[in-house]
Amino acid sequence: RMRTLLFCLLVGASASAVVELTEANFDAETKIGTDEARPTFVEFFAPWCGHCKKLAPAWEELAATLQNEGEPTAIASVDATIHKDVAARFGIRGFPSLILLRDGQMYKYKGSRAVEDLAKFVKGGYKEGPGEAAPTPPTQLAQVKVAFSELFSALVTLFKAHFAAALVLTAIAFFSGLTVGFAAGLVLAPTPAPRAPPAVDADAKKEQ
Repeated sequence: RMRTLLFCLLVGASASAVVELTEANFDAETKIGTDEARPTFVEFFAPWCGHCKKLAPAWEELAATLQNEGEPTAIASVDATIHKDVAARFGIRGFPSLILLRDGQMYKYKGSRAVEDLAKFVKGGYKEGPGEAAPTPPTQLAQVKVAFSELFSALVTLFKAHFAAALVLTAIAFFSGLTVGFAAGLVLAPTPAPRAPPAVDADAKKEQ
């Protein structure tokens, strides 16, 4: 542990070897679902997670060690509390969740969080456990469906949380619309032309 802490102090003075993944760059960095996919060991973490904080020094050491050894596998991390779509895509339910993406498969790590054990898993230990197909990037249609679903859920939640206020605002909007429509009708309605006086018969005027 002391070695890891000292290593982190040294790493802190230089750039981190851990690749920071986001919803915007996840597919571009991992190239998941393509023939050029790069092996990537991903940590899904939450900033408030105590176990994640304890893992951080070892994760940094792992990244730097593999980089120095020329290991092609990238060591990366994703803040699952911010990039929720990526976390949901991989079915993340607890923190930290460690997943190795390799050859179109994903391997979940369940072992010790010591640097040596993590390195062994990356270098071939993953073959001892079952893998499953890694989720490919979502299509644009799927992204649109998710966006509409999230919007609808947010509106339903807002309506339930502020039911009375929503009813009042709806009623105000309705009656305001009626009032504006009625006023507009009065303003825009054509003004009737003045009626012409009745014509007087010339013979009847002479008799008078």
